[in-house]
Amino acid sequence: GDAEQAGKVLAEAVASEQGRDVLDGAGFRAPDGSGIGDKVAQLKITDPKGVDKALRQWQVLATPMRSLVVLDGSGSMQATIGDSTRANVLIDAALEGLRLFPNNAELGTWLFGIDKGGPGVDWDELAPIKRLDTPGHREKLVATATDALTNRLGGGTGLYDTALAAYIKVQDSYDPSYSNSVILMTDGRNEDENSISLEQLLARLTKRQDPARPVLLVTIGISEDADTSALKQIADATGATTHIERSAADVKGVFYEAIAARIAAVAR
Repeated sequence: GDAEQAGKVLAEAVASEQGRDVLDGAGFRAPDGSGIGDKVAQLKITDPKGVDKALRQWQVLATPMRSLVVLDGSGSMQATIGDSTRANVLIDAALEGLRLFPNNAELGTWLFGIDKGGPGVDWDELAPIKRLDTPGHREKLVATATDALTNRLGGGTGLYDTALAAYIKVQDSYDPSYSNSVILMTDGRNEDENSISLEQLLARLTKRQDPARPVLLVTIGISEDADTSALKQIADATGATTHIERSAADVKGVFYEAIAARIAAVAR
């Protein structure tokens, strides 16, 4: 029939020398793989370490985040920064930063100070670590953090006990399909006389390092009053980075810093 005749004509055209030239020019291959034209040039890798670093950074970015955000609820958070307070600027940063995280990220929040969770417990859970697409979870993160940083400020800073407890919490609930971290934000230094020392904290963090369950403890200092030396040592003990935000504009970018810290950790 007509279809059979058309197929025969097409086959003859393709098999002809002119037909092969047309197909070759269009980039089609022959059954043996030939006919693609000029040989494809192969790029030489001149910096294998750079390529490996880039691949590891890409892998980190492609892995969703699972983070416990630990917020300072001490009385000093009522201090002025710019035309606002440190607490209010941090609330704005949280609202803005939450938009950076996709639905498959997991976030939870703690408030800390001294005895915030009861006698001898410096931290209090505001929202558990859950996926952001869990019904109502984004709203709970915002509502509880806003309430805590508005109505529960006061007292001193229980930095060391809280840092260790947060690290243990994330490591003990480690999820290998995520990049697990603690993001600790504070404007002060440890003021809990009954807490472990900085040396004890660093020793325990070092002892808990587990290649099978890596957790970064990113520290972010809010204002120049933060104990920059202690925060750096705490972050260093887990292979993470520390950041000091000295102005209201800097504080608003704390979550950008936290995300960037994942890349910085790979580069170390």
